[in-house]
Amino acid sequence: MGATKRTSDGETKHVGPDPSTIRVSAPFMSQAAISKRLQQTTAQTSQLDHQERSIAEAREDSVRLQGITWIDTVRRSLQLPIRTYTTACVYYHKFRLAHAGSLNGMEYANAWADACAASLLVSCKVEDTLKKSKDILAAAYNLKTTTHDQVGSDDPIFEAPSRAVIGLERLVLEAGGFDFRSRYPHQLLVKIAKGMPEGVDDEREKVVKLAWTVATDLYRTFAPLKQTTATMALACLELAAHLIAASTENNVSAIRDALQALDLKTWSVTREEVMETLLDLLDLYTQHTAQTILGTRYSLDDFLRVRLGLNKECNEHNLPRHTTAPPRVATTITTTTENTLRVANGHPTPVSPMEPGPQPQPQQAQTTNGTAAPPEGAGTVRFMLNPQRAADEKAQVQKYFVEEWEEYEEEVEIPQPRVTSREPERDRDRRPDSLVHHSRERGGKERTHSRDGPHRERDRPGDLRERDLERDRARARDAERGRGYRGERRFDERDRRVDDRRGRRYDERRYEDDRRRRDDRR
Repeated sequence: MGATKRTSDGETKHVGPDPSTIRVSAPFMSQAAISKRLQQTTAQTSQLDHQERSIAEAREDSVRLQGITWIDTVRRSLQLPIRTYTTACVYYHKFRLAHAGSLNGMEYANAWADACAASLLVSCKVEDTLKKSKDILAAAYNLKTTTHDQVGSDDPIFEAPSRAVIGLERLVLEAGGFDFRSRYPHQLLVKIAKGMPEGVDDEREKVVKLAWTVATDLYRTFAPLKQTTATMALACLELAAHLIAASTENNVSAIRDALQALDLKTWSVTREEVMETLLDLLDLYTQHTAQTILGTRYSLDDFLRVRLGLNKECNEHNLPRHTTAPPRVATTITTTTENTLRVANGHPTPVSPMEPGPQPQPQQAQTTNGTAAPPEGAGTVRFMLNPQRAADEKAQVQKYFVEEWEEYEEEVEIPQPRVTSREPERDRDRRPDSLVHHSRERGGKERTHSRDGPHRERDRPGDLRERDLERDRARARDAERGRGYRGERRFDERDRRVDDRRGRRYDERRYEDDRRRRDDRR
């Protein structure tokens, strides 16, 4: 592990490798945590008005439903089992929550299709229903073309999209925390239906088939991230029983009565969790009817009648719309940071605040020693599934990051600076004329010295530099003046020679030039 040292300006600097960051998988999330992550799609969500916030929420719902519809259509084309579909939907939801700003931005308008393909590819590997990325892309491509225009998975047009999907596969795994645990509510609802008391055999098969479709539509919401498998199975069975009872004249269903009389503690489920799941399903069917499988089979009035009955039950028993996380539990780590562990659905995982709504900006991720997480590429991110193991490791590593300081006093001798006084020069001007002798040097300069003091004070370094600079300037002026004088003299001599030669005859000038050439040869 790396240590730290304090620099001269008081800042702490890492020595050696950066400490690793531990990220614990969170299989369950509350509605407040989901809303908080979705609010990161806009930079200033708290400053938006109601209309703009509604538009952002509608855009988010549209992207979510388009992605789940794409996964469902492609997996049916590839004839994949229902467990592959449910696992792919969970990975897609987690990926969107982890990269909400990238997917909902204007420049990433079509990124949801690649995210769906990557989620389905990871799900095929987890559920052992292996398919290549090109097979998934080819199935999605052939769904939009006619029979004559369909292509195979080895077509060159899938080379670039396949590399993009493989690149997103790592991000999907990181968003899921490398947690390969899956939940299958379809199998459990069949098991619960078989355990019903006698007398409901007539409508059992009908309710189970309808509940199977409801469970498939349930993955278009965020309920799989919030609830356990038993909660989802019981909610799907109850909603199917409500819809079958609504189609009868007397609005009576034996399975509905048996489900409401069921002891929920046997499945470690509360009525609040089942009610939240039911309301999520009804919101889906009433607001996005055309984008569901079951929504078009029943009228909107049937869903509204069921919704009114459930709302009445919530008012009578004071049931909340969204369940909240339990209070904070004690941990073995004693730190001053807010990155503590809470219990959510029986597992101590980091959760969001108790109530949804505008929350403070999230702080930077914390490392094992309580400091800010290293930047991208500067440290190591480790994924763990056991929260207790992560807490024990943090407590063990924290011992090596405790800084111990010892204070002591030390006497250091500081040399005094040399004081250069200018008192003699100032006093020289104040002395009487009787004590000052004047003499004249060559050139007319006057030199003054005193009988009582030294003839000349030692020059200081600053005075020497000034004197040298003045001397260099004088030399430069003299040299410039000399060059100008010599130049003028040279030009005057040349003009004089030209003027003298103008008055002579041509023969004399020629004779003189020939004589000058002969002299030059000699």
